[in-house]
Amino acid sequence: MSTEATATTEVHLAIYDLSRGMARNLSAQFLGPQHAVDIIPHTGIIAWGKEYYFGQGIEWSSPYEFRISRGIHPIEEVLIGHTSVSQQEFEDWCRARAADGSFSFTSYDFFRNNCNNFSEVASKNGLGLTSGVPSYILEMPEKVLSSPMGQLLRPMLDNMQVGHAPTNINTSTAVSAQPNIASPVAPPNPWASITPKDTAVEQGGTPLLDKQQMLLSTDTNIVAVCVEKLHPNDEQSELLRKLSTSDSWSPKELSSVHCYLRSVIATDEKKRSHALMCFRLVVLKKSMPNCGVEYDTSTDFVRNLLLSDTLSLENLSLAYCVLSNAIGAQTPKWVDSDIDKFQQLIDRAMVDCDNSKECPSTHVQISLRQMAAAFIYNSSRLVGSKNTKQHVDELSEVEMSILIGCLERLQTETDEVTTDRLYMALGELFKSKSLGQAAISLTKDLGMYEVFDERPIAKEVASLM
Repeated sequence: MSTEATATTEVHLAIYDLSRGMARNLSAQFLGPQHAVDIIPHTGIIAWGKEYYFGQGIEWSSPYEFRISRGIHPIEEVLIGHTSVSQQEFEDWCRARAADGSFSFTSYDFFRNNCNNFSEVASKNGLGLTSGVPSYILEMPEKVLSSPMGQLLRPMLDNMQVGHAPTNINTSTAVSAQPNIASPVAPPNPWASITPKDTAVEQGGTPLLDKQQMLLSTDTNIVAVCVEKLHPNDEQSELLRKLSTSDSWSPKELSSVHCYLRSVIATDEKKRSHALMCFRLVVLKKSMPNCGVEYDTSTDFVRNLLLSDTLSLENLSLAYCVLSNAIGAQTPKWVDSDIDKFQQLIDRAMVDCDNSKECPSTHVQISLRQMAAAFIYNSSRLVGSKNTKQHVDELSEVEMSILIGCLERLQTETDEVTTDRLYMALGELFKSKSLGQAAISLTKDLGMYEVFDERPIAKEVASLM
């Protein structure tokens, strides 16, 4: 193949953090300070307007389609060189590497043959470049594995890959040695990120909005690590491990684990993040008649903790994760019975979703804005679906706070994930049979058309006006 000497096409390396900032915030607690990592990296090669990557076979699509369909955006794009290899030559090379098993559907291995290994080989062998993937990315798996908790984390990390889109939008071309094997959806972020459920896309109208459901954090791979860090007694250890193995819980078991985690969160700051990690899963378990009060008590406890200004930014993100799951799975009674409590949460989420704060581009601040935006989106879906009246004339305080808050934040927000979630929250209000007319009318009265940019999700929301 040709080399960079007669190069004509720019080649960029897109670097993603699959943990959405949570690795930097929490990895020292899980792995130890000497083995802490800043990101859980995924990389892709960008050339000819396409992004090439390895997950479940070699795949490619436009960068925007890849990012919007998977809900991740690069933390950095690096120019790694110029190539005179043609697009056809490179894609033929990709097909050959899939066919010979180098990067096929079945050959992915997080530690030995992952997306970053593909980007390294593709850039140097497939495109003839001298630069490839930074060494700190290639060395990350071994750094994690050599930590005291590395072997315990290995099953979770083995499952991590970008895979196919978590929606039914067909955005990419896949090259695999076994193309007829159904590709499983990539697992959710083990650091408690929030990803959309798979759901069918309606034809016409607003397909990007129509495919969305509540954003829930459901990954259970981290449970074993949390149990090791929490050091519970044998009874609680057995119950916590059950979070990753069973949905069948007795009222007594649920009440017990609720009480235990509340106690840890309230009294042991060092273990708080691990307890919150588990709590986000506990609130997804169906509350039986005899433990509904326990569920409401726990979610109200986390709500008060979130509003208390005593949490670190990392734990504040996890608290939003707990409450997003609660809003999305089984709404706590206090949301309906005490609207002031719900209003306080919405107001606080809007404050935490403000990128005008000091150091807004740090990983911890970006992660906080993403989690707060997920809570805002789930809340918007909730209020849009619960109000069954036809065409209300005025929005409630909660509904108005969501609408105006999203419009204001979208004027300055720079993080792609946060921006998409804020647009989605607006879209839920605009689509609502009861609230839509009032929400659209107020937006027009405010004259805030400039927040709707050229991205597809923004165009869809604007089209509802």
